[in-house]
Amino acid sequence: MSEDNQMKRRRFLQATGASALTVGLAGCSGDDDGNGNGNGNGNGNGNGTPTGTPGSSVSYPYGANENLINEARSVMEDAGYGEDNRFQLDWLQYNSPAWEEMATTIEARLEQAYIDMNRSSADFGQLLDRTENGDMQAYTLGWIADYPAPRNFLQLVDPENTIYGAEGATPNGARLFWTEDAYTDTEVRDGMTEQFDRIQNNPGNSDDAVQTRAEATRRMEELLWDSAALLPIYHNVADSYWYDRVDYNPPGGMGGSRAKTSTSVNSLEGSDTLGLTSPTFNSLDPIASGNTASGDKVMDMFDAPLNYVNGSVEVEPLIVEDYSVSDDLTEYEFTLKEGIQFHGDYGEVTADDVVYSIRRLVESTNSTNTYFPLSVLNIDREENDDGGVVPGSTAVEATGDYTFTVTLREAFGYTLEVLAYSAFSVVPEGIVGDIEGYDGDMDWQEFSTNPVGCGPFVFESWEPGIGGEFRASAFEDYHDGEPAVGEIRTGIQSDPNAIYNRFLNENADVSAIPTSQYDESLVNFQDEDGVTQLGEYGPIGDGKTVNMARTPTIDTFYIAFNMQEVPKPVRQAMAYVITRDQFVSNVFKGRGESAFHLTPPQVFPDGPEGYQAHWQE
Repeated sequence: MSEDNQMKRRRFLQATGASALTVGLAGCSGDDDGNGNGNGNGNGNGNGTPTGTPGSSVSYPYGANENLINEARSVMEDAGYGEDNRFQLDWLQYNSPAWEEMATTIEARLEQAYIDMNRSSADFGQLLDRTENGDMQAYTLGWIADYPAPRNFLQLVDPENTIYGAEGATPNGARLFWTEDAYTDTEVRDGMTEQFDRIQNNPGNSDDAVQTRAEATRRMEELLWDSAALLPIYHNVADSYWYDRVDYNPPGGMGGSRAKTSTSVNSLEGSDTLGLTSPTFNSLDPIASGNTASGDKVMDMFDAPLNYVNGSVEVEPLIVEDYSVSDDLTEYEFTLKEGIQFHGDYGEVTADDVVYSIRRLVESTNSTNTYFPLSVLNIDREENDDGGVVPGSTAVEATGDYTFTVTLREAFGYTLEVLAYSAFSVVPEGIVGDIEGYDGDMDWQEFSTNPVGCGPFVFESWEPGIGGEFRASAFEDYHDGEPAVGEIRTGIQSDPNAIYNRFLNENADVSAIPTSQYDESLVNFQDEDGVTQLGEYGPIGDGKTVNMARTPTIDTFYIAFNMQEVPKPVRQAMAYVITRDQFVSNVFKGRGESAFHLTPPQVFPDGPEGYQAHWQE
């Protein structure tokens, strides 16, 4: 690394606090079935309320890996439930044999505690739609880190961020509907809000700020235990499998949706077309891509200002070549690389394109990702009486052909990491007329299904739905070098057998293997590359042995509740009968780690040791 690059790297680490991170790491995920495609009341007071001051350590109150049927029955009886007054619980889950198996076990246990589960399943897009509309009581989902900090996970349970459909609301939390009328203690709800504010309002890297965030993180986890609003089940690992013909570099812990295929695949023998498999997805517009399946495609066709290096926690400039940060972490000035080309006839990327793209993310009614620029970065803007953003007031300004500034209302220590999120990808100025001042070259629906970016691959076609296919071709003029493969062909499947057979029949060069088809006895790990285990898997099919990599991912999969529909005793009864180690070992076949916190071990205060010490205190 040159002396100049070393200096830039030091400035970057200082600006982001990333020097404190020691592990390699978007958004919602339905389940782990593709593993990487994407996955007594205790406490000394007798009523399940954590004791102690903010930052205190109290043990997990529902038993560690014990099926506490008697406790579940008791808490329900205390609330007036019994054989003649049973609770009917509507359970919604992603289509997954693994989660179906777990639900069957939970259902049998809850029957003994006067709770009858009415189970239904949906593909990922339908599950997101139904839960956002409150069309459920209990549901399963997962969250993969958007940036490597506890705040990214704890925002899921910040009460104000869990209420969908409210006027002026732009939530990106779990679908808890944690309103003031929800079935929960007011003190717990207020405490969650207060502690999340402590995290938000102390963004710096001073010892005091770090300590405050750590205390608030631990306290929010304790309050989450008390509320039983969301029950973490496990933290996933990403397993990748590929044939020898692919020179493959497995993505880091942030997952494949944060890695570009042009980086992960170095070469492909015998063909110019890379075969992949994907779940269903709804949109290819960066501002409307809210899940890992969409994120995969957006990462390949678009570029954001910065980029996570092959899905690791390391962030580097992508379409920018330099930047400066004010001492108070509120003013960011960026200089674009010159000569970056859009696909098609849209010409060179300029600062005006960046301003337009971020304005769309903030101001467009088509944006489903406004939480990131408004609530996470808190970009400065003017607001009308209804709380909406006044068009044109978003504080992103072109200061030259290749320079632009972003101004925040308050300091935030992970701005550069968030600007690597695919929602901030750059599109040609004026291509869609969905913000004030632009008529648009195409309407939103056309752009959403026929996008134009400046990434390493150019959109070719998309046949949506199960059995369909997504295609993209290499962009010869890509500013970071033409990709090693000429085309990507991605088959769209959700059935685990179809996913597995597609790989077995070599229609996919790189794939996940669904849990239902996974055989732990076929694994042979031989080496490690950082936190990633490398080895072989097989024989499969007619005796083939394929390459395999396993990387711990920074994510959490969980069961959560509509708090306006499900009383606290029902939620606690569920907590009492969950045996995480058993589920991870038997249902998910050892592909993960039991979760007792929403915040994953890699980003928990004091790391994995702090994680274990806190819930076992």
